[in-house]
Parts: sequence; structure tokens; C-alpha cells
Amino acid sequence: MKWIHTLIFFTIFLDFNNPVEGAELKMGGTEWSPYMGSELQHHGIAAQIVTQIFSQTGHQVEFKFFPWKRTQVLVKTGQLDGLAIAWFTKERAETMVYSKPYIRTAIVLIKRKDDPFAYNGIQDLDGKNIGVIMGYGYLKKIQSSKIQKSFVKTLEQNLRKLAGGRIDLTMEEKINAQITIASMPREIQAALTIIENPFETKELHITLSKNIPQHQALLDNFNRVLAAMIKDGRYQRMLDHLDPTPLGVQ
Repeated sequence: MKWIHTLIFFTIFLDFNNPVEGAELKMGGTEWSPYMGSELQHHGIAAQIVTQIFSQTGHQVEFKFFPWKRTQVLVKTGQLDGLAIAWFTKERAETMVYSKPYIRTAIVLIKRKDDPFAYNGIQDLDGKNIGVIMGYGYLKKIQSSKIQKSFVKTLEQNLRKLAGGRIDLTMEEKINAQITIASMPREIQAALTIIENPFETKELHITLSKNIPQHQALLDNFNRVLAAMIKDGRYQRMLDHLDPTPLGVQ
């Protein structure tokens, strides 16, 4: 599958000493197929990776799903232990610690098929009205007052607005965009296209709240097990068996 090629690997020395073994972790996420989803088998690709890595450190993981903005607030305040998958932002780093990245993704722009717009750099977005999702990490890249932003809660809302001509562009992680567009009504699918030249390539991490006990020890063990599994081939074997399909889909 194409998404397997988005995964990147980091190698560091493994130390299995775990001072917080046995703690059950509550990790937050939002609906973001194929990486996370309450209706995906095993809650998605990222959830499966995180679960298997933490299981090697003696921890069970429970995944909680909320709108993205609320999920971040719950982690910041320690009501959830961490984010199962997130891009790095300085704002989040003030209240959370980040793991080594375990997935790399491309953020792409989506336009109407009848729009001749071509993207070659951030300056091309001047004067455009872009549909964006509240709380997403890419917002820092489009802060310019020359770019108009229209905020919504879901990609589906943006795609409907885009097809209807109410915004000029929207943006999303490429695989999620492909899956979401394919799930929309045919007239919307027929109206939209993904711009292949990526807006940005981003790495994805887990985070842990600085408000939970021994967050750094937990994170260190995640990083060490991830690196060891990469080095000895267990990580690739795990990837070969991941299941991103929705519940009930054969």
C-alpha cells in the first residue's frame, strides 16, 4: 500500500528499563482516516503502531476520540495522557513533549477541477480564500494577511464549500484527502482535484502531556522501543500486517 512508503525510520540505542511499567495510557485522537478513527479496525494505522510499541514497554493504550481542538485542550490539561498522532508546533510543545517521528505525510492543496490555479510556492496563495480546520498545525504557514482563511471543523465541510465555489482552496494530508473525497457524493468527487505539488511535507509524532507523571520516561521508552523494532525488522513486519479498513468492510 502507498501509505507504507510514507513511514520513516530513526535508530537509537535501546534500554528496556522502564520506571513506569504497567501504566494505562489514554491517548487522544480525532477522525483522520487511515491513521486514526473510531470506526476503523483497531482505530487505524497510527493507533495500531502506537499500541504495539507501547505494549513492548508494558503499557496498555486506550484511545479517546474528540474534535481536534478539544482533544488538544484535554491533553494540555492532563485529562488525556497524550496525542496519538500530531504534527510538531511550538504552541503544543509548550505543554507537551514529542516522540521521535514515526510517519511522514504530505500536506496538499485541493481545488476545483475547472480552476487553472497551479501551486509553486506560498506566494501563489496571496488573495486566495482557503478553507482550513480549527487547531491544525499548518495554520502557522498561512498567517499572511494576504491570505483569507475560512474556518470549519471538518474536511467534509471544506470540500462541500469548495465544490460550491464558496472558497478557492482547501488543504489536508494527502491520504486522508484522497479517502475523504472518495467518500463524498459523486458530484463533489467530480468537481475536485488534488494538486500534486505538496504544500508541505510533515512528520508525525505522539505527544505526552507535561502534566502527567513521568512523561519523559514514558516518551523515552517509546522512542527506544520504536528504534529497536526498526533496527531488528519487527517494525516493518508490523507494517505489513496493519489494517486501515473501516469496521465491517471486508
